[in-house]
Amino acid sequence: MAVRVRVRVESGGRELVTTALLNTGFESDDAEILLPLRAAERLGLWPPPSDARTETYVSASGYMRVVKIPRAGTVTVLAGDRSSESVVADFLVSEVTDEVLLNDKLIGRLKIVIEEPGEGLWRFRDEDRPRASERPERWL
Repeated sequence: MAVRVRVRVESGGRELVTTALLNTGFESDDAEILLPLRAAERLGLWPPPSDARTETYVSASGYMRVVKIPRAGTVTVLAGDRSSESVVADFLVSEVTDEVLLNDKLIGRLKIVIEEPGEGLWRFRDEDRPRASERPERWL
């Protein structure tokens, strides 16, 4: 099992609530969220804005082209009884990804601690009780 959290993604006055996979192997110098094309469309980010640029990322399965939109909006974790602070992030749009992913830096800035990845357990840094993973949400 993997760890997934419910998130609110906001950009340009639009909002999307979905589930995101925590991927510590998705490494970068900045807080980044990877959005499937359909999720980006829902946020009004496809076709991409003028400040977007195409970049090539290396993943476990090879090279992947993404459209990077710097500081495109905010991400907030929604955990039932509380929410995280909103964090500004770069948005990456992929035509081949079917699930929203949070990278290592964004996970840290949202103050998420992965407790037991095999069991899907996580918590906020300032609490002791583990929380259960959300069900996957696919953007096909």
